[in-house]
Amino acid sequence: MQTSHATMQGPAIYQIRVQGIVPLDWSSRLMGMNITLSSEDESTLVGRLPDQAALSGVLSALTISNIPYYQSNAWKSADPRRFRP
Repeated sequence: MQTSHATMQGPAIYQIRVQGIVPLDWSSRLMGMNITLSSEDESTLVGRLPDQAALSGVLSALTISNIPYYQSNAWKSADPRRFRP
């Protein structure tokens, strides 16, 4: 399957890297994103979000929880299992 970069409209697969540990049970709090602990001080979130507003909600939840994010990637369509740390 070929991937292409997402536009700012419509659904997309997002990968967000954060500094710190995101509890695994926060998936529902973060729009169902899959949470992977990349190392002892980094987590990676991967999942399909319906639009830019949903991404903003995820990023806001991280900010409110004092979990800094430092990288976000988006793909128009793809299997989210391909984007593991």
